[in-house]
Amino acid sequence: MGDSIFDVGTNKYVKNSVSRCDFVPYGETRFSKPSGRCSDGFIIPDLINKVIGLPFSRPFLGLKAGSQLPLSINFASDGSGLLDSTHSDWGVVSFNEQLKQLAQLSKKNLNLNDFVVVISSAGNDIAANLQNIADIDLKAMLMSLEKGLEQLYKYGFRKIVYSSVGALGCSPIVTSGGKCVSEINNLVEEFNVQAREIVLGVAKRFPGMKGTFVDGYSLIKSYVENPKRFGFKNSGGCCPNCLSQKNTLSGLCKNPSDYVFWDIIHPTEHTYMLLAKEFMKKIIEVL
Repeated sequence: MGDSIFDVGTNKYVKNSVSRCDFVPYGETRFSKPSGRCSDGFIIPDLINKVIGLPFSRPFLGLKAGSQLPLSINFASDGSGLLDSTHSDWGVVSFNEQLKQLAQLSKKNLNLNDFVVVISSAGNDIAANLQNIADIDLKAMLMSLEKGLEQLYKYGFRKIVYSSVGALGCSPIVTSGGKCVSEINNLVEEFNVQAREIVLGVAKRFPGMKGTFVDGYSLIKSYVENPKRFGFKNSGGCCPNCLSQKNTLSGLCKNPSDYVFWDIIHPTEHTYMLLAKEFMKKIIEVL
C-alpha cells in the first residue's frame, strides 16, 4: 500500500491519471523502458520480492476478474496520501480507497494472517504543501493512519510494516547547494515520531497483531549528508527534468547509481537497494 515509493504501475489503470512515471527515461536501468515505477530501475517491492523469492507484485487494478490471485499484490498509487484530499484531482488512489481494495481480499477464502502488509504513505500529504507547510494537517494524517491500521485488523490482516516519511527536506526539489532544509525535515520528524507510536501502539492493543516501523528517514538523510560513505558520488538527482515531463533527457546523468535521487524527489535503485535491507529486517520481525 502507499504511494510512488511502492507503486509498480497502478496509475496506468486509473483513467486520466496525471500522476504517472510511464515515460522515458523512467525504468531505463532495469527495464529498458518505462514500467510505471518512479525510478531508474527496481523499487522496494521488487527488491523485497527478489530476496523472498516471489515474482514481482502486480497492481491490484490490473488483475482480471475471476483470475487466480498472484502471491504479491500491489495497491500503491503514485501521488496518493493518507488524506483523501491529497492530489485528489490528479487521478490517484487514496489510502482509504486502497483500504477498500484490500477489503475485497477479506471476502475471499484466504488466510490473511499469512499476508504481510507493507505501507508507505504520508509523504505526499507533506510534499503537496511544501510551499506553505503551515497548511499541513499532521493530526488528520495521523488519525487516518491509525484508523487505517485498525481497519486492516478488522479485515483479518495481522502483520504490518509501516515506513516513515523520507527526508523530504534533503530531496533536490527543495535543497540548495546540497544542504537539507531543516524546517521541512523537522516537520517530517514530528510526523514520524508519532506515526511510529501509532504503529507500535495499535499492534499492542489488538491481540495477535504485529507491527514494525522502518526508519527510512534517517537512512536517506545519512546518504545525502555522507554520500561517499554509502557508495554515491552525488547527493542530488540524476534526472532533474523528469518530473516536469518536458525535456526529460536534458541534463540526464550517465550513471544513476552514482546518485541518491533519480529525479528531484524519488530515489534511485541504488538507494532503494540500501533501504530494502532495512525493510527485510522489519518484515522478518513480524513473521
